[in-house]
Amino acid sequence: MEKLLKQSSEIIIKIGKELKATQVPSVRADNKEALFGQFNIANNFSGNKIKAELQKIAPEIKWSYAEFDVERQTSGAIKGLYWVCDAIDGAIHFLQDFYPWCITLTLMDDQKPLMALIYDAERDELFSTIKGQGAYFNGRPISVNGKKKLSDAIVSTVHPNNIPEENALVNKTLQSVSQIMPKVFALRLLGPASLQLAYVAAGRIDGFWEYGNDIYDWLAGALLVEEAGGYASITDSGIIASNKALSLELGKLL
Repeated sequence: MEKLLKQSSEIIIKIGKELKATQVPSVRADNKEALFGQFNIANNFSGNKIKAELQKIAPEIKWSYAEFDVERQTSGAIKGLYWVCDAIDGAIHFLQDFYPWCITLTLMDDQKPLMALIYDAERDELFSTIKGQGAYFNGRPISVNGKKKLSDAIVSTVHPNNIPEENALVNKTLQSVSQIMPKVFALRLLGPASLQLAYVAAGRIDGFWEYGNDIYDWLAGALLVEEAGGYASITDSGIIASNKALSLELGKLL
């Protein structure tokens, strides 16, 4: 598993740098349709390259095509070992040429994450973990913060991707922000869920929550948080991640 982690890390670092260097649009889209077109080009560039390189080193491991199909993500249709990849998490940031965005890669076994990578090409930061072996940032061990009180905590969340068509999730997110903001030291909306979870694992922020059911956005980061000594609870309605004490406090407010 350590060899596979090293090889797959090298792949997403290489492709992340290529993505940054060659795929940021030189002309900004002037409508949503054009933006989606730019996304498809960049996402296919990244995803197809990652898939092809992974097949070279581990041809026996399958590839999940359920990134945009929430029902298939939990259907159990894929058995054995398979890759889950978000080729550009934070794609709007990437396409508009601002920060943050990242690439995530998770090795699954019958819907259970075994290995995870999150790579931030803008800062050349790699977060990695193998289940049962701890969490790492650029090869150094990391751990969640040990804060006990929400009043000391820096927390973050993210709003739904498709705001016009996800009114219920938008309203729940706004309500949760109004509930939590007065209780914490600081609250931020930072963009990619996977990178925010990696920041919880590294102790950069103290807690994260998000409403929704797109678990592929959370798998890599949730494993990182747990391997960093934290607590990541994924339910039908969303995710809460922090240390155990703060997770309980956040859960009471959400």
